[in-house]
This record gives sequence, structure tokens and C-alpha cells, in this order.
Amino acid sequence: MKITEVITDTNIGGAGVLLSSVVTSLKNDFSFEVILPQGSLLISRFPSEVKVTTMPIAGDKSFSKRDVMTLASYFRSTRPDVVHTHASLSARLAARLSCGAACCSTRHCSHPSHTVGRLSAAKRALYNLCTDITVSTADHATENLVRSGIPKERIITIKNGSPDLSEHNTKGSLSLADLGIDENAIIIGSVARLESVKGQDVILRAAPKIIAKFPTVSILFLGDGSRRDEYKRLAAALGVEKNVRFLGFVEDPSAYQRLFKINLNASRGTETSCLATSECLSLGIPTVASDFGGNTEMIRSLENGLIFPSDNPHALAEAVIRLLSDRKLYERVCKGARTSYTESFSLKAMAEKYRTLYSLLGMVRRGHSKDIYEGISALR
Repeated sequence: MKITEVITDTNIGGAGVLLSSVVTSLKNDFSFEVILPQGSLLISRFPSEVKVTTMPIAGDKSFSKRDVMTLASYFRSTRPDVVHTHASLSARLAARLSCGAACCSTRHCSHPSHTVGRLSAAKRALYNLCTDITVSTADHATENLVRSGIPKERIITIKNGSPDLSEHNTKGSLSLADLGIDENAIIIGSVARLESVKGQDVILRAAPKIIAKFPTVSILFLGDGSRRDEYKRLAAALGVEKNVRFLGFVEDPSAYQRLFKINLNASRGTETSCLATSECLSLGIPTVASDFGGNTEMIRSLENGLIFPSDNPHALAEAVIRLLSDRKLYERVCKGARTSYTESFSLKAMAEKYRTLYSLLGMVRRGHSKDIYEGISALR
């Protein structure tokens, strides 16, 4: 079966990393082609055995009339059985117009429920015409889709899974000395784009209280973004710049994550099932996470981490201090972190669901579209 994946991301983010993991896991089961916009940094994430095609399509954009025509022409010649898109309505519409492929879309983000309105009748009709199945990566994202008017029977929730970092060696190990940090330091960290929705400013505002209690704490921020300079200025204004490191974008963050005592996720928007969180869970590292979106589906307070109210630096600081102060609690949530990964957030479990989904989508191309919804219901 030929599966064409279309993603318009120009930078390496969670959606691209997830897609790379799925394709790598299933490359022996299906014939994959990945379509990227020209110049996308994601090209480096895919194994050499997978065909990657760069095309003159709009980067970081879901719809373009020109892209519909460009992709439709390409699909007529390649005849994929399934077109799976990641924020590309253009590709699904092109597939419908050109080759009759089954069309699947993944929703990688979620929004506060009160901000999600029902799509107009015309937009719902277009979406449903172009999309046989929508994959959401968290129950919260599924709720968003239903509120917008997408039929529930056309939605399947497949939570993100990550490779088991406890089984993989990193490309060179790191020590605190390599980072110029005292070997007795307590490392807590965040792996996310430096954007407002990711809430690194909340972490910084929590830092003075954490450091007052544990002066040896160092906070590592892995990721880059438009707020980098602003957050550096905030760290200086709060007097915590000596305890904070902005390390920029790191293609393989696992070497740094292994140094973490606690993983931090302060998102105030878009979060579904965070790959950085599942990676840390695989290492038995607990997470202190905001209560936004899919975070509460991954982190259960006192079992594999602690949840704090979104946008509340005082509560974040209290949660970190509690874990660092209570050895028995910390050991319990470390054990729970590993357990929750193996039960719910492993790459193996996620890949198996996608294997079943792609097989079901193949029925649409063969004219058995009714059967897919029965199969999807069973997959749930």
C-alpha cells in the first residue's frame, strides 16, 4: 500500500518528530513517501529508505489554491492509496480531485474549549468531503473537533508515543561539567519552542522561589523561538540568569534530558500529548505540568508527576519544591513515570494503532468505506 504523508512544517517540531517516528516504525509494512515544502529542515529526520520529496508548496500553511493544483498533478502520476496530512487541507483536496485516495488528517494541537466555535456549514462540508478520518493526539483535541462540528465517528484519538530512551544510547553523553555546571547542581528543564503558548515565562517567574529553597538548581531550556531574547531579559530582571541556560534548538535533546531531575511543561496553549514529556517518562523522570489540554491525560498528580494550574508560577514553584523535598514521593513518581510510559505512551503502542488505521484506510480506496468506520469503532 502506498501512503503519502504531507506536512508543511519548515522547522523541526513535535508534529514532524512524531511523523518521523511513525514512518520509521512502519517503513517495512507500507510504502511511504513524505512530501515537504522546499527548504524544510524536517528532511534530515527521515531514514534513507523512505522517499522524501520536496515541492514548491507553501510552508507552514494549510491551504493554498496553487498548492491544490500542484499536488493534484503530482497525485495523478503517483496514485497513492492513502494521503495523510498534517495541517494541509490543500493536499486532501488535491487527493479528492485527482486520485481517489483515502484521506486522513492529524490534529496536533488543542485550544481552550471556550475559543472553539462551530465551523460554518460550508467549511464543515468541505472538511468532511476531503477527510475520511481525523486523528487527534489527545482527548482534549477530540473535544475541540467535535465542538467545531466534525462527526465523532470520523475521529480517532491516537496519543503520541516516543522511542524508549532507556533503550537507546545518545550521540555522545553529557556531563554537567560539559555545560559548565557544578556537579552537585539539581537540573530541571523544559524542551519546547520558546513561544508564549509554551509558558517558559511561567517557569522563569517560578524560578526565584525554587532557587531560594534549592540554590543549586539549574534550569535548562532546550528550544528556540521568537521569545528567546525576551525570556533572557526576564531571567536577568528576576535575578536568576546565573541559574538559567538557554541552549537553543537541539536536534537530539535526550542527552540533556538524562540530566533532568524534573521535566517541566508549562504550556498554556496547543498542548496535546507532548513528546518531550513521554520521552522523560520513558527515562523514569517525573513531570511538573500545567493543567492545559492533554497534559492532564499524561500526568497524574502523585503518580508520575504533579499538575499545577496553568499560568500560576507560585503553584509551579510549590510543585517543584514538593518533589525535591520529599524523597519518598519523588521515588514513587519516578517509578510511576516509567510505568505510565510503558502502558500508554510508548512508540510501539502508537505505531501499532497507526498500522491498523492505515490498513483500514486502504479499504476506502478499494470501495469499502463503510467498513472503515466499523473498524475505527473497534480500534477505539
